[in-house]
Amino acid sequence: MRALTLVVLMALAFPGMADYVAYSVSEKGESPLPEDVNGIEPQYLVNIRWGDYQGARARLAVLEVDNTSAAGSYSINVGGTQVESSYDYSQVPVNGIEAIITDALARTSRYRLVERQALGSIIAEQDLVTSGRVAQPSGAATGNILGAQYLVQAVVTNYEADTGGKGFGVGGLLRNKVPLLGGVKVNNSRGVVGMNFRLIDAETSEIIYTKQVDTEVTSKGLSLGGVGFGSSIALGGFLSNYSKTPIGQAVIAACNEGIFELIKQVGAQPAEGSVIKADPGQVYVNLGEEQVAVGDTLQVLSMGEELIDPETGISLGATESVLGDVRVTQVAEKFSIAQPVNVGSVSRGDRVRSTKLPPPLEYASAWNKPK
Repeated sequence: MRALTLVVLMALAFPGMADYVAYSVSEKGESPLPEDVNGIEPQYLVNIRWGDYQGARARLAVLEVDNTSAAGSYSINVGGTQVESSYDYSQVPVNGIEAIITDALARTSRYRLVERQALGSIIAEQDLVTSGRVAQPSGAATGNILGAQYLVQAVVTNYEADTGGKGFGVGGLLRNKVPLLGGVKVNNSRGVVGMNFRLIDAETSEIIYTKQVDTEVTSKGLSLGGVGFGSSIALGGFLSNYSKTPIGQAVIAACNEGIFELIKQVGAQPAEGSVIKADPGQVYVNLGEEQVAVGDTLQVLSMGEELIDPETGISLGATESVLGDVRVTQVAEKFSIAQPVNVGSVSRGDRVRSTKLPPPLEYASAWNKPK
């Protein structure tokens, strides 16, 4: 009875806690992942369903994948012209890996992803407006590009596509068709990949977290049902075939494991923002519908003197003074209106922080393989 009461009280305190961080999915079922996934076979990390999350989301940007392995690398066009399947799978598809990471991060629902790879094209489009060549009302406004709080980079440290045997090699992947594998014939082969995931503070450029992930998938461990991706990327063309090879599934498993570990670093934080303006009886803050809800209480903080490290010249932050609380009464897409509760003078630029505890990270107590 006491245990049941505890569960009920925790559910009331954390309404979004019922779901696990992630599930390993098979054709016949799924199993929640434990906190430590190091001992789990990579084939169980290929098909991942990320748990439901309704909390605040951090802004992330995915940097270009770096290849420091002995294998060569090349780029593919994921969203436009599809690359021929005759490419050698022993080389690293660098921006194909970036697409896999971006897709998985988006499906976690824990992050607001901002574009960095196509940033040059975005700025060029905005510059067209200022050039006078585009009608002003229809042009993209400048000054609204969102900054990232964190940068994520994956570095390929090892890449071994042991695709020996009939049916593999440059141009040979589709010569011997096996319907079960969607046109890919797999003989005795394996894929080994090592990837280093880095989380970088966008303000200071400090690497605040790094994780080395090493995976190996053999043809015997292939997930024959293919890989289920949820976004518009959908791994079409080259990547669709790539995902059905040992090296492709080793890469996907490594990406999923790396993101699973990143969630522990940036995955459940209270919403934070700033005061846009303060009127008598109303305070406008830059937290929208994805970050706060009507009824949430926000703590208002006044920032003190910024502290600068005399040796490096880098800001170390500033002291904070609690001014009081405001309660959210209206929520729009990109801002909210709050009513003062027990706060005195509030000024534009003051910081606000939600007092609502974020949903805790939930993991399975033990690992049970899906059927």
